[in-house]
Amino acid sequence: MDEDLTNTGKEGDYLKVDIACLNPKSLHATLVSTVGSHCEVWRTNKRSQADRAGNAYLEFVIKYPLGNHSQPEITMLAKHYRMLRQELDDVIPEAIFSITRVDGNVNVCVVARAVNIWFDIANPQNREEAVELLRTHVKPRVQLERFIRAAKAWRASGHSRLIDLFGVDNLVMDTNREIRYLDSFFVFFFEDMLDLLQEPDEQLEYRINRSVERLEYLEEMLGESKNADP
Repeated sequence: MDEDLTNTGKEGDYLKVDIACLNPKSLHATLVSTVGSHCEVWRTNKRSQADRAGNAYLEFVIKYPLGNHSQPEITMLAKHYRMLRQELDDVIPEAIFSITRVDGNVNVCVVARAVNIWFDIANPQNREEAVELLRTHVKPRVQLERFIRAAKAWRASGHSRLIDLFGVDNLVMDTNREIRYLDSFFVFFFEDMLDLLQEPDEQLEYRINRSVERLEYLEEMLGESKNADP
């Protein structure tokens, strides 16, 4: 799929990493995020197969990790993605996980359908706008309710999986007024890890606590939007 990738943005650039399965030297892309804990994100597009002569493009993002991951870790990442997709459907953008070489080392690359982010819905600073939009639009309210229900079930399971809400723009509302969860790498914290560590990990504990707080906030905000119904 690397033969006819083109970028129409004014700030197009070449991918600054050698990803074997993508032929980066022929790939125009724009760096859109370096703030995540686990990866960099580049955005590009591909001319639609259905209309080669037209101007239809599929926008997508390329994510590659900041560190190297073993094949078992990559298998786990893909497994967690499938869990999210199965439970949350369109809340999770379509994505392909590929075992490939990144800068010469066996690693993982994720190609996912791009999302036009409006705002971070898990950030309490956006509460007023979020409540109003959830009250007005049924679909994102249903999506958020499904997300919260799944997140609480995963946390209550024997594996104590806590979905990562610490990251910037992990859970967003897009410009189509739909809820999207965008993280692809290590999407779960395991809360029982704090009890197993020989030395306290204050940063991990902070991220876990912040994710718990934001999950509780989302549930409270959802309830407020329902109570605000005419």
